[in-house]
This record gives sequence, structure tokens and C-alpha cells, in this order.
Amino acid sequence: MHILERSWGAIAPKPKVQAVPVVLSDFERIEVTAPVEQDALKQIQAHFMTIAQTAARGIADPSERERLATNLRDRMARYGTSSEYIAQRQVSVLTSCFVKPDPGNVSELVRRYGDLRAPTGETLDARMTLFEEVACDVFERVYRDRNVQAPDDIVHVSCSGYVSPSPVQTFLSRRGWLNVGVTHSYHMGCYGAFPAIRTALGLVGSSYVSLPKRKRRVDLVHTEFLSLHFDLLGDEADNFVTSTLFADGFIKYAAYPEADFAQHGRSGLKILAIDEHILPDSLPEMTLRPGPLQFDMSLSKRVPFMIRDSIADFVRSICAQVGLDFEREKGSMIFAIHPGGPAILNQIRSRLGIEEAAVALSRRVLYEHGNMASATAPHIWQHIVESPSIPSGSKVISMAFGPGLTVIGALFEKV
Repeated sequence: MHILERSWGAIAPKPKVQAVPVVLSDFERIEVTAPVEQDALKQIQAHFMTIAQTAARGIADPSERERLATNLRDRMARYGTSSEYIAQRQVSVLTSCFVKPDPGNVSELVRRYGDLRAPTGETLDARMTLFEEVACDVFERVYRDRNVQAPDDIVHVSCSGYVSPSPVQTFLSRRGWLNVGVTHSYHMGCYGAFPAIRTALGLVGSSYVSLPKRKRRVDLVHTEFLSLHFDLLGDEADNFVTSTLFADGFIKYAAYPEADFAQHGRSGLKILAIDEHILPDSLPEMTLRPGPLQFDMSLSKRVPFMIRDSIADFVRSICAQVGLDFEREKGSMIFAIHPGGPAILNQIRSRLGIEEAAVALSRRVLYEHGNMASATAPHIWQHIVESPSIPSGSKVISMAFGPGLTVIGALFEKV
């Protein structure tokens, strides 16, 4: 270590900043409502679309209504995501005040599935009110142990609902945890978990090198109430795809500095690297915008192929950050790929030259839960952390995709 000499005295060099490794752990899924089988959900969706479109078009003739219903059922069968890929989904809106039971109705379908409170769809304000109620309940359930210690910070992640004060602020006020920091990580769609863990990494790391008080735990809570936004009036092909692909997902986990995590004796994922790329000439291929009734999503058929063409360079880049040769190491790596849909997984697996077994966890989460937007990747991470067949020391590469088109990912080590 050299001291620079000046005529007025010595200037000491700046001390080297020490890295503070951060570990993700304590994963807990919250089930707001019981999952429903995919084939049944497709029938229910077609039923409510028929009610909404009949009302919107002012159809009174029974035969015309039946023609509309038949057309919607046929399009659902043609474009809706098959139960071969998704067995069941959590669709919490079905048990909400938006749906009215009507056991005495002359229609068998209405007797079975109910009627709509607002025939042509609820207003966006009503949807945000319901989001607030459900998200606040999720926070109460996550912290149901009244003796649990408050975290230093909470990062709230969602692309399906925003109100202010937010559900996390409402919860903290009710609980009396008035000194907990709050960060809202919103509207990034399926890749939203990665900016959230980058935020947690920054909150923990900066507290060790820049702030007088160190942070010992940052919690991350995802509240994805995607069934709020199913479009009942649209009859485009991609509307049938999205309404049968997306599902509700609620999950909580925590970020610890490694030294504190090591004292707990649990398994976790140490963050080694995070990287993010925006693909050129891709802005219109995927969009998520607030509409008059719901958040409107568009998804181009080109998305799986654009991701395919960029993914090899992306994974080589993120592995190179920590000196890993992806081609040499990929056979022993664990993959946590956001299953945006079956086609995306197929294209990535083919381009990276990895075995089908390498994407088994991603397919499993899609099959058991559907696409839960930002909550999906943490569901896969939970499986990895809790699996006794995945040993400590395993390198885990995880990635997700969203509007931009954004390709983002993280490299972990199971500890």
C-alpha cells in the first residue's frame, strides 16, 4: 500500500471496499384460492366472455347468443393454452365480489359458474380496489406470526395492481412497523423478480459501505393478481392465449447478508451476478398498458424467436462476469428459466443445447401454476432451495423476459 507524498503532508489511499454477498432464502408461497383445473377454467372463461360480449353488443335473440357462445368456445379450444402444458391455475377473481352466484337461473352455465356483477366488465378502479383487499390480506398472512421480527426493508413486487398508499404501507401502518423501509417494484411484467433482487442486493450492500446502520434482512413480497385483468370483450387470438396462460401468484422470500444467513442453518441462493439486455428493434413485440377496464397485454408471435436469437450471448455474458465458461459448465448447471410459455422454453433449450431435464423445473412450475408473471421465477427458486437432490455449491442460472423486449437474469450458487 503506497502513501502519496505532497508538500503539505501525506494522502492515505482509499480503503478497498469489501463485497457483501447476499443470499435469498425463506421462500413461502401463499395460496389465496384453491387452483382450478385448466380445462374447467377455459369453459368458465368462455362462459363469462359470452355474458360480457352479449351485453356489450346488445344481443337479445337466444339463437344469436348461442352462435356467439359457440364461436367463443371454438376459439378458446383453438387458441387457449392446452392442459398438456398447464394442469391448473389459481384464478382468485372467480371467488370475488365480481362474480354473482345465481343457482336459480335458467341457464345451466350460469347456475354452475355464476353471473357477472358488471355484465361488460368492472372498471379499473373497482379492480384496483379488489387488488388492494387481496394484497393486504396476503401481507397479513405472510406476517401472521405476531412475534416475528420486522425486516429492515420490504420490496413489494407487482405488475397487476397499484394503489397509494400501497398494500405494504397499509400493512406496516396497521402492524405498527413504522420504521421499515418500503420500495415499490412495479409494472415490469414477467421479469420483475430480477430488478427486485437487484434492489435488495443494493439495499443490503450499500448499508455496509455507505450507511451507518447495516441491514440484516430485506423481505420481498410478490402479489400478482393477474386474473383481475382477463379481457372479456376481446376476441383476438392472443387474448385467448393470455387469458389461459396467466394465473395469480403470491410469494414471499428474504435477502440476507451471507454472514447473517449462515447463522440460520438453512439453504438459499447466493447472488453471484445479475445482467440485463434490451433487444434491438423489439419495442412493440410485448406491451403492458393500463386500459379503460383492465391492464391490456399484447404478445407477438415473434417473441420466442427473438429471445432464442439472443439467449446464447446473454448466458455467456453473465457467466463470464464470474469467470465461468458456460459451454464447459452447462452440463452441471441448474436452470430456472421463466416459462413464459411452452414455445419459449423449447426455443431456449434448443439454442443453448441443454437437455430436456434441464428445463424440467420450469415446465413443472408452469404445469402446476401457470404463468404468474414476476412471481414465477421465485416459485422455481423455491424448488431449487428445498430440493435435496440439488447439492450445495450448484451453480444456478435464472432468466426471465418482458416488455422492452428485456432479457434479464441472475447467476446464483446454492448454499
